[in-house]
Amino acid sequence: MTRQHSPTPQPPAEIDRLIHEPARLIIMATLYVVDEADFVYLAQQTGLTAGNMNSHMARLVDGEYVAVEKTFAANRPRTIYRLTETGRLAIQEYRRQVGNLLAPIGTPHPSGTGK
Repeated sequence: MTRQHSPTPQPPAEIDRLIHEPARLIIMATLYVVDEADFVYLAQQTGLTAGNMNSHMARLVDGEYVAVEKTFAANRPRTIYRLTETGRLAIQEYRRQVGNLLAPIGTPHPSGTGK
């Protein structure tokens, strides 16, 4: 029995590494579906520690994918994040690239054997 080999999919040459990191990907995905979110909400949704959130958010803000607004509510600091237009376009392009990368895989065979 001969086995047919399909070409190995090549990763996109310019996949966005700023988004591709898992913690930043979940932050971007969370912000994509809401208008804005505060620090506490994002930490709860992503499961990231405060230190990790700050570190990853700083990179996303530096990359101009996320805008940050610092305010006070009931005399307590409140940090609000939202995707910028650049960030919204970047996550859409990332999704397209990953979809193209995974497209050759196709639908799994019901038996799970791939035959």
